[in-house]
Amino acid sequence: MASVSTQKKTGLRRVIFQSSDGRRVSLHVGKLSRGSAREIVAHVDHLVACRRSGSDVRRLTREWIDHIHTEWPQLSHRLARLGLITDGVRTDLPFVDFAEDWISSRRDVKPNTIRAWRQTAGKVREFYGDRKLTSLTVKDGSDFLRWLVTPAELGGAGHQASSAGKHLAFARGFLNEAVDAGILTTNPFQRVKSDRTVDRSRHRFIPAEVIVRVMAATPDRELRAVMALSRWGGLRTPSEPFALRWEQIDWQRRRITVPGVKTKIRQIPLFPELVPVLGGLRDRAGMEEFLFPGLRRFSDANLRKRMGQLIRLAGIPIWPKLFQNLRSSRQTELEERFPRKTVCEWMGNSEQVADQHYLQVREEHFEAAVAGVLVSAAGFCDGSAAEVSSFSSGSHPPVEPLGGLS
Repeated sequence: MASVSTQKKTGLRRVIFQSSDGRRVSLHVGKLSRGSAREIVAHVDHLVACRRSGSDVRRLTREWIDHIHTEWPQLSHRLARLGLITDGVRTDLPFVDFAEDWISSRRDVKPNTIRAWRQTAGKVREFYGDRKLTSLTVKDGSDFLRWLVTPAELGGAGHQASSAGKHLAFARGFLNEAVDAGILTTNPFQRVKSDRTVDRSRHRFIPAEVIVRVMAATPDRELRAVMALSRWGGLRTPSEPFALRWEQIDWQRRRITVPGVKTKIRQIPLFPELVPVLGGLRDRAGMEEFLFPGLRRFSDANLRKRMGQLIRLAGIPIWPKLFQNLRSSRQTELEERFPRKTVCEWMGNSEQVADQHYLQVREEHFEAAVAGVLVSAAGFCDGSAAEVSSFSSGSHPPVEPLGGLS
């Protein structure tokens, strides 16, 4: 007899049964109601019994099979691979149709993941058109990767190596699903590797006085607090600040519990730089649950556009990767004062990710080296080195203290 298993934390369900050859099988069916999961159990039990006895499948189950062929192709493919159904797997599917069907069937992932997969499916459609899955070769994968990194003016997609690598990885994942479904015997993209070298040319260290100037040019208190949480809290913006509730700020213990948007829930210190900004926002919060009720309606693109306008208004050259470089600057800064393991715990990333994507070599390090100033892992031993900054070389007016922004 098949049964339903439910994960307590996520609510995801699995249908567990013994196949006709005696193997224990788990079918992941996502966040279904218990009634819907039991319906699958009943049909699977019947299919297994028919397979063992050689009897015909009842009409009700045949109608259910027809339904999942179109509405839930991932489940249909898995049942076909197990030999429980034989007439529903199309081996002549275009690559893009298979990918889009599979994406539509994934009800167990976050909207941003679906959005990223759909972007890759769009690239697959643009490059391959109606090419069939079974016609793909290793060369097709290499050609796809070259097209992704070819400049747009030369007929390519014009992506940086890192973006091209992500699209290739997702496309490879689609084909792995086709292998699991029994449509392909091997993944033709398995041997196609992208350049995983991180492009550090877009890294910028943003000194504290620069973001203070931008905040001073910002009339919106919520947006000022978002900037502060990004630069001094190191939060992933906008996802983590927008999910933050007032109950997650412990003013007594001076800690912030950061919601587990991308990684697990973590705690960070309520850094002194954050206190006046968040305190001023709290005084006007009223009965609001979230810190940023006004900004939560903003899309990523709208927020970045507004941030760019404010940077220009403050008379500062706009930097690439607006919010990630704020987070990167904070991690680089904290690593000079605290152990790496502690900083990575606060930032919610691994040491490997920190090395590849966040930590920067600061201009102050060069200045300290040529001046003979001693530098330790805990920070600069000579405070004069900390005054050197590419943004504060005299080309900008003095910055007012952060406390005046509350």
